[in-house]
Amino acid sequence: RFRFRENAKMDQVKTSIENGVLTVTVPKAEVKKPNVKPIQIIGKPTLPTNFEEVTWAKLKYAICSIFLKQPDSYDLEKLYQAVSDLCIYKMTGNLYQRIETECEAHISTALQSLVGQSPDLVVFLSLVERCWQDLCGQMLMIRGIALYLDRTYVKQTANVRSLWDMGLQLFN
Repeated sequence: RFRFRENAKMDQVKTSIENGVLTVTVPKAEVKKPNVKPIQIIGKPTLPTNFEEVTWAKLKYAICSIFLKQPDSYDLEKLYQAVSDLCIYKMTGNLYQRIETECEAHISTALQSLVGQSPDLVVFLSLVERCWQDLCGQMLMIRGIALYLDRTYVKQTANVRSLWDMGLQLFN
């Protein structure tokens, strides 16, 4: 039993036997190639003039929501895409600075809130530990959103810490 491809012309199969050798000739139907039409692109696509500011506003809102432990209405995948877009359009240095400034402000506020909380050293250390645990979770979320930045700009730029290391440094 033989199986033939779909484009075999079964009605035109020819066979012959010569010196005990069976020869089967199966013509194939010509496969039509797709008609490819060139697309003419006129000019390069341009970003809206306020692209960086609008995108940063969304990211800043998300970062603030993370630090303030408030629910965020933005989809994490869309936030990741926003960071990716800023990186693709070479806005990485400014983005990193803005994230660092935003994190510094929130971490500084969290540390300032610990001052004078309790004269009892054990209680104070438990408050510091809770603050530390919160920061670790928050920095993991921010790093997840800005992972593209961490994997491109940070790795390719000397003397720039990963977002995780930056958060740890700010806590000190």
